Amino acid sequence: MKMCNSEAMKAIKELESKKRKLIYNEDYHSKISYKEGEEKVLPTYDYSQTRKEICEIDERVRKIKHALAVCNCNTVVDDFGITIGEALVYLAQLNAEYAQLDEMSENVKLSRRITPNGIIEYTECMYDPEQVAKDMEKLHAKIGKLQIAIDRANLTNYIDV
Repeated sequence: MKMCNSEAMKAIKELESKKRKLIYNEDYHSKISYKEGEEKVLPTYDYSQTRKEICEIDERVRKIKHALAVCNCNTVVDDFGITIGEALVYLAQLNAEYAQLDEMSENVKLSRRITPNGIIEYTECMYDPEQVAKDMEKLHAKIGKLQIAIDRANLTNYIDV
């Protein structure tokens, strides 16, 4: 069956949700409590069937994730000349850089304070916070372009699963 990368990622989420529900139901229905002298009310839980369903889900998820991994290693993202896998790593790096610049942008070029013993102390940034803000704007635009390129690649590339 062919599906685009985005459909594959959605299918994985749905399968993992189904597996979580199976495990939850197994936890809930795999034991019963009753009092001495009471008749046991047996649930419809079937250990073998539950294990089989979980195994089938895991196998399906493995196949889809493998197909996605191969696609991510081979599909080049438009305008960037790198694979989807590289683009995902690059996106994480850019977001980390943006977070660092965001912290730096909150500083002022020169500040002063009076210490508890009455001495005036100056703190000076060795960079221009206004330049940091400008760099953040450029970086924000780059992150947006990269995210759109990754999304486009995930919607236009098809994998066989």
